[in-house]
Amino acid sequence: MNLGFLVRGFRISSRKFAAITILNSGTLAWFFLLIFYLPRIPFGGYLYYIGQILFISSAIFWSVVGSFFVMRFNRRKLLVLSIFLGTISTILIAFVQGTISEVLCLFLGTSLGLGLPSSMAIVADYTAVEERGRVSGIIILVTFIIAFASMGIIRIFGFETVGIVLLLAVVRLSSSVALVFEKFERLVPLVREKTHLPVTAYREYLFYVFPWVTFSIASSLAWNVIPQETYQAELFTVTTLRYVFIAVFGLTAGIMADRFGRKRPIIIGLVVLGVAFAMLGLSLSHTDVLWLHRLWYVYLALSGVTWGSFFVVFLAVPGDLSDLDSREKFYALVAGLFCVSAIPVPDYSRVLPVSALSQLLSIILFLSIVPVLRAKETLHESKIQERKIKEHIEKLGEIIKQSEDTDHD
Repeated sequence: MNLGFLVRGFRISSRKFAAITILNSGTLAWFFLLIFYLPRIPFGGYLYYIGQILFISSAIFWSVVGSFFVMRFNRRKLLVLSIFLGTISTILIAFVQGTISEVLCLFLGTSLGLGLPSSMAIVADYTAVEERGRVSGIIILVTFIIAFASMGIIRIFGFETVGIVLLLAVVRLSSSVALVFEKFERLVPLVREKTHLPVTAYREYLFYVFPWVTFSIASSLAWNVIPQETYQAELFTVTTLRYVFIAVFGLTAGIMADRFGRKRPIIIGLVVLGVAFAMLGLSLSHTDVLWLHRLWYVYLALSGVTWGSFFVVFLAVPGDLSDLDSREKFYALVAGLFCVSAIPVPDYSRVLPVSALSQLLSIILFLSIVPVLRAKETLHESKIQERKIKEHIEKLGEIIKQSEDTDHD
């Protein structure tokens, strides 16, 4: 299969492309694996839940607060610190119990929060706007391939706590390979004077951010409709199914984002989510266990399509709207959103009737689409037209070449 169309027209060098892909995919895969396995590692008693909250809270805190000071530090050293602290903290999970595990979870979150905004900002620094979607799509694809492969290894070899945390540590350490390819020095603006982004840039950013927030809330509420005890034995299958759909449709969303603009993948993702909610509502009227399982699997797969679209677009849009001085701040919010989407949500099903929940999900979905429709497209129309012209010229060239070859024959 020829996948050359994915990198056609790339301005980024192969070395830089490999470096940012390894750096970000290793970090994100480690994050998603940790979120999945942390509740299943015996911290002792209820501490696993507290540990997960502390991990995510610490990551959000250092992502946001650290973004205001990150410009004062050497970016490469910051990335080294983040990877090293994350690797060591991951290894120690297997050897701590009780209150110490809570402190360890804070270090895990700190390592993620310090490094993730800079890692994402590097993607924007090194890419042109017309290739940023595809690069982001490939990063998400590689992220979930790593996560899927890691879960497969753990399952095949029957790893227990020590084996799991050592494999997770290897995944975290894999990001350091990127440091061999690239120095990751901070780019210096061509204009040295202090500049300020227009207010419209922040407003447009909020238009894009709002759907993610509402989508995360809706997904958390919808998750409570599915009886968790039913899926405990099938948790691996359920998670890998969602990961596969996130990977595949993340790549698809990246291609679309560079071809048609950033808004279309989000709108399609939200429409697919609406279908997923409809499937979930339909499952409530079925009593046949086999049909219930099928409908829930369809919901999880379709929601994976939406997650893939959102992950890719929110790797690209902050880079489109920000400049070199503000980039880490924009991506700090994205890093926080990644973490918020993983927060364990209490069971609302006993408090909120299913019928009311279904109506609430519909309202939230409607509220999600409105800001996207109002948002300004961050991929300029000139770039879209330029791409169409290039493709037309290439096709015309191929036709002329085929015609000449036929004449020679």
